[in-house]
Amino acid sequence: MISFENVTKRDWKYELMGQYVRFAHNNVFYNKFYVLHRDRIPKGKPVVAISNHQNGLSDALGILFALYPDGRRPVFIARADIFRKDLWAKLLRFLKIMPAFRARDKWAGGDLDENNAIFNRAARILAKENGIVGLFPEAGHQDCRTLGTFKKGFARIAFQAAEMSNFEKTIYILPMGNHYSNYFSFQAKLIITIGEPFEFSDLYEIYKEFPEKAQKMLADRARPKIEELMLNIKDLEHYEHYEMLRTMYCSDYLKSKKESVTYFPNRLEADKKIVLAVENLQKEKPEQFEELMTDTFKYIRDLEKMHLRDWIFRQKVSFGSTVLRFLFALVLIPAIIFGFVNNFIPFNASTLITRKIKDPMLHSSFHIVMGILFAFPLWYLAIFITALCLTTWWIALIYTALLPISLIIYLHGKVYWKKLYNLIRRFRFIFTGNRYFREATELRKKIINVLNEIVE
Repeated sequence: MISFENVTKRDWKYELMGQYVRFAHNNVFYNKFYVLHRDRIPKGKPVVAISNHQNGLSDALGILFALYPDGRRPVFIARADIFRKDLWAKLLRFLKIMPAFRARDKWAGGDLDENNAIFNRAARILAKENGIVGLFPEAGHQDCRTLGTFKKGFARIAFQAAEMSNFEKTIYILPMGNHYSNYFSFQAKLIITIGEPFEFSDLYEIYKEFPEKAQKMLADRARPKIEELMLNIKDLEHYEHYEMLRTMYCSDYLKSKKESVTYFPNRLEADKKIVLAVENLQKEKPEQFEELMTDTFKYIRDLEKMHLRDWIFRQKVSFGSTVLRFLFALVLIPAIIFGFVNNFIPFNASTLITRKIKDPMLHSSFHIVMGILFAFPLWYLAIFITALCLTTWWIALIYTALLPISLIIYLHGKVYWKKLYNLIRRFRFIFTGNRYFREATELRKKIINVLNEIVE
């Protein structure tokens, strides 16, 4: 195994790349990147940053750039199977990521005993360097908005760091939660919520006699602190129903409270209240809950039959406004074509890899890495050089500068056209008296009335 002794060493190449990726991540790949309560980060103190895990490398990047202004660069611990090849291992070390071996990682060169060296290095980062170590206690990402079972790895490192300082140094656990508007889409929104840091010195004496018991107690203490920062849908049997209910009611709820619908953190808080209200309904009025689930299921299936989404019922548009939308969409066509032609190759480069990856929750990670780090920079450089050979330097510079702007216009313009197409289809469903549309309209009214009653 390669050495990780210098993993925390400052590297100008890492810093230079970090500034570039940070800008692209925060401003290009995501439409909005929110970091809430950054002031809670313990300054100059050893920190074990822990978070829910739902979206592969994207989660780690969110944590990294949420903590970036602190000045310290967190060292992450990830599953060891991604370190199989030396080239990848060296790249991951450069990115300040160390491996943690599991029982299933019995490939050549990987052994559970090597965890001791990795965990010891992580403990020294905390105890000796006052650094930040980032971990995902679920030890694997979930494929939905739910919080999995916590493993004790982070607690083991935290206690080991405390022991390394003779239990004199305070080690802080910093809970963090991530929430995506969409796991897969370019120009989605991402929230990183930083919770209140806490220490665990009251468990030191228990740890000295019963290490595993203390680790379990710390893991149990940490889990609810992360849970309150995220959207945690526990009822996986009705997961699809909960997703639809929060989607269809969130805007109505925020409007009733006179809060901004476009501010994404407001939507997260509203979603949490909606999910909690439905959970309480299941406990207190199971018959009404089952009826709500049945109606929601029918509503979902009606939408699928019409190839529509719920937003179509939230839009209050007239024939005249639809005509104006259509005229504006026509004006957008040249910009959309320009963006498509100039960005098609780098935009789709990463799909050559993601097609072979069965786990969809890893796709956005490859889109970020392949797109932001390689495909787009190389493609834009090639276009600049070509334009420079054919025109003057300032025309080449302006043309190249327009490329990322045209990409965003293309992405939003494509969505605009899709929505316009479905608005026109809605008018057709109304005029033809489509039975699925009528049934979905009535079901939606019924569901909204129930939510009005149960969501405070």
